Amino acid sequence: MKRFVLVLSVFVGLLLLGGACGNQEAENAPAVEKPVETVEGTAENLGLKIASSYIETLKQIVAILNDKPAPADAMAMLSDMKSWTVDLMVGLGREREALPPEERAVVDLLLNEKIAMVPADLLKAFQDGQAGYKEDNELFNLIEEFNSITRYANFDLLKSQCPEEAKRLGIE
Repeated sequence: MKRFVLVLSVFVGLLLLGGACGNQEAENAPAVEKPVETVEGTAENLGLKIASSYIETLKQIVAILNDKPAPADAMAMLSDMKSWTVDLMVGLGREREALPPEERAVVDLLLNEKIAMVPADLLKAFQDGQAGYKEDNELFNLIEEFNSITRYANFDLLKSQCPEEAKRLGIE
């Protein structure tokens, strides 16, 4: 039951983050009339949403691993979290794919900038949590997969790095 509540709280946090990403910028922006299609779903907003989702996912993993759950419990929680996060990233990837190539490049540039700015203490906490499971290769590798989870939002990367995974997800 504790595992379910923790996983549920992680998912709710990510959902709230995803819903809040686009609105925060709009609330702080000066009142300027823009064409409707540029207000929602811009390349910049999409890049920020992917980056924010990635950072929030890392934070949630750190929170899970800070409790040092038994390997079987950690595997179950993180497997659920990976499945949910992959679905989120693929959905964002579909939005990215709908953009013209120059706007996809904006998404990618912003995402790379934000990933490069992930706080060092968060990365260290993530690595420390992962190191606690170095004896369990499967779990250690599952945790490692979260480092590159954003590739699910970039179908070109996913197809080149994980072609079988792309095929499994119907990304051709």
